[in-house]
Amino acid sequence: MVKRLIFLCFLFPFFLFSGEFIANVNRNQMGIGESFTLTLTLKGAYTTGAPSVDALRTSFVIHSQQQSFNTVMVNGQFTASTTWKLTLIPQKEGEMLIPSLSVDSSEGVFSTQPITISVVKGNTSKSTSSDSQDLTLTADISTIQPYKNEPIIYTIRLTSKRNLANLQMQKFNVEDAIVEPNGEPKMHEKTVNGMNIGVVEFSYLITPLKAGPLKIPSTVIQGGIVAKRNARGGSYFDDDFDLFSMMSGFNRLEPFALSTEEITLDVQPAIAGMNPWIPAKSLKIEEIWNESQSLQAGEPFTRSFKIVADGIKANQLPNLNELQTSHPSFKIYADKPELSNDIKGDRLKSYRQEQYTIIPQQAGTLTLPEISVAWWDVTKKEKAIARIPARTLQVLPAPDNKLKSVEPPTTEDSVANSAPQIAVTQRDPLFYALIVGLSLFLFAAIGWGIALQRKISRLTEKPAESKTTNPLEKPLQQTEVKKKPTATDKKEKLPDLNPT
Repeated sequence: MVKRLIFLCFLFPFFLFSGEFIANVNRNQMGIGESFTLTLTLKGAYTTGAPSVDALRTSFVIHSQQQSFNTVMVNGQFTASTTWKLTLIPQKEGEMLIPSLSVDSSEGVFSTQPITISVVKGNTSKSTSSDSQDLTLTADISTIQPYKNEPIIYTIRLTSKRNLANLQMQKFNVEDAIVEPNGEPKMHEKTVNGMNIGVVEFSYLITPLKAGPLKIPSTVIQGGIVAKRNARGGSYFDDDFDLFSMMSGFNRLEPFALSTEEITLDVQPAIAGMNPWIPAKSLKIEEIWNESQSLQAGEPFTRSFKIVADGIKANQLPNLNELQTSHPSFKIYADKPELSNDIKGDRLKSYRQEQYTIIPQQAGTLTLPEISVAWWDVTKKEKAIARIPARTLQVLPAPDNKLKSVEPPTTEDSVANSAPQIAVTQRDPLFYALIVGLSLFLFAAIGWGIALQRKISRLTEKPAESKTTNPLEKPLQQTEVKKKPTATDKKEKLPDLNPT
């Protein structure tokens, strides 16, 4: 018993609370938007949960997190350690503090010591690894002083001399503006000083909805750079050891994360008195007219317009329907418009095509009104008007009235000719309904007559059937032929008298 107590006393120091939680960074100075690695290590204890890193999100973007567990036996003693690696991106410049972080373990709660880092302005265009080269992230806008409702093109370009993988773009929102992605990311290559450089572009349309300062926040792009391992290999306990990358062609991915700088726009207000408000660099209206189509009263023909603009989206272009449907001499019906946007570089071009079916209501010389749209030229900073002049038409009479239209009809003739047309138009639905009703009534009357005739036939045939089916009639006929009737037979013949 004493030996056991001595043995336990000897081992007791090794079971004391000797655990510790350590934090360190791979570098203390970096450019804003560059990534660095924060390593958290728990030694001498087993973790019961992940460290709380919410305090880091106020000043850093957490790019990725990795966790590993290791157990080592030294001099007959087992030492357990758990490591977390976080790739962080600072969002501000200046002296920044990584706060104390805590973790729950089997030995209690442990906390790290705060760490101070220095963040300088601008990107260094290189990854945190010394093996990567020339990784650059830039952001461009089409204009710094847009008007309200004027779309701007926001382009983010990532260039690298190395192969990239697992690219991810952080979603961002702009307050008091509409953000729309312009298709999928575009990838291409360009040659600089005889070297091929890969370029990845992300394009967005940002439409400010309010005048005044508008901030476009910094945006983070993260991914990995494909890098080869050194020929000499490395220790299995190196920090950059990656078993899976060694099994796949001796390549590994170096994580990176870069962010763009914040951009502030000066949004100009809309010009008073212009409704609708259409800010654009250019705007034109084209009329599509078929000279070969015939124009007759009551016969439809088509008229189309195409609005072509630069610097504004297609859904912001005006609708010309209200400028035409108010004409009393025509009935005008609009088809569904066609809209299209085309973005090339920092230029936004759009068009809207409208087609109308027009039916003249009378013959003679008729005029389609002028089409005009007021818009604001953002380049010249002045009001402009796009217009289509009025069009005069010679409308022929309807085919049924060609012989009567040599001379202008008098008022009495026009009233007499128009009255039947109106009456026909008004009675057409009732006329067809009356025909259908009369047809149904006729069929019902015929059916009722047939049923009545059959009923009368059945009533007239019943006495004949009763006469032929009398069981006493046949014996009576046989007695009349073979023998003289007796008194009994006479008594039996009385029921055979025809009651009718």
